[in-house]
Amino acid sequence: MSRRRSVYVEGFAHENPVPAACVIDNVLFTGAVHGGGRGSDPEEFSPDAATQCERMFERVLAIMSAAGGSADDIVKMSVRIASPAVRGALNRFWGNLFPDPHSRPARQVTVGTTQPHILVQCEVVGVLPNA
Repeated sequence: MSRRRSVYVEGFAHENPVPAACVIDNVLFTGAVHGGGRGSDPEEFSPDAATQCERMFERVLAIMSAAGGSADDIVKMSVRIASPAVRGALNRFWGNLFPDPHSRPARQVTVGTTQPHILVQCEVVGVLPNA
């Protein structure tokens, strides 16, 4: 039996044949998680950065749950934003999800996403509870 397990969530999929996340033992890595629809069809993305941030974080939580974890198991998030103007919305949702400044994951933010209509996207690294 493989140590590697693919994680899929309802309502989110990549255009390419890859899962939302992969787990080996209790270590989780996601692919790019955005706040749009399935795939990267521009029609399925809100033009509002806050809406995309909210949806992205909802997806992160769904992926963590599907893998057997929670936000408490996130070690690092690498976030890409379309422009510095998105950072305010990102920080609001970040603070809501991780309100304790003494218990937050590491985070790296870079400017530049993979498509012009994708205003925010992230990759997550997590360490899940031992099964």
